[in-house]
Amino acid sequence: GWVVSNYLTAGVEPQPHGNDNFTAAPSGTFRAQDGMLNIAANKQEQFEALVGALGLPELATDPRFARREDRKRHRAALTALLEAQLGRQPCAHWEAQLGRIGIPVGAVLSVPQALALPQVQHRQLLKRLEPSAGLDRPLTVTRCGFKLSGGDPDVVTPPPTLGEHTDELLQSLGYTAGDIAQLRAEGAV
Repeated sequence: GWVVSNYLTAGVEPQPHGNDNFTAAPSGTFRAQDGMLNIAANKQEQFEALVGALGLPELATDPRFARREDRKRHRAALTALLEAQLGRQPCAHWEAQLGRIGIPVGAVLSVPQALALPQVQHRQLLKRLEPSAGLDRPLTVTRCGFKLSGGDPDVVTPPPTLGEHTDELLQSLGYTAGDIAQLRAEGAV
């Protein structure tokens, strides 16, 4: 949620913060020819199928990688060997080939790529709000990620500007107009 909102409101595209699953190897994010792939070959048979599909069947019997714990200890070496092969083809190729043989795999999408997916458009996840007080441009926000049979939740107003509801909130807590003026004079609000 927050990474999408940060991208939509401020144009800040998030960056990856780590690639490995520490419970298994190879399981995490790996570089392919045109981007990153998340691969989860957690089971022994998935590992063997993966290295076979990559044209590296010998890795299944290599003592550094033959067992799950060995693969975790030698993760860096295994990743280098896998990425050398993955780098020969684009993500779409590997998604199709590895998915077909039962290995969980998917391209890592940027926020703009994810927001451009047909299902995001079809489900109307995004809503464009026209400029209003405090906004000098249209603002796109996310709607709820679920649908209801009795009518979908909707966003009808833009998020409040900083301090927009301060007086109203303080009054609801029992502060008087004089109290609020004093708080402002003191720089507390």
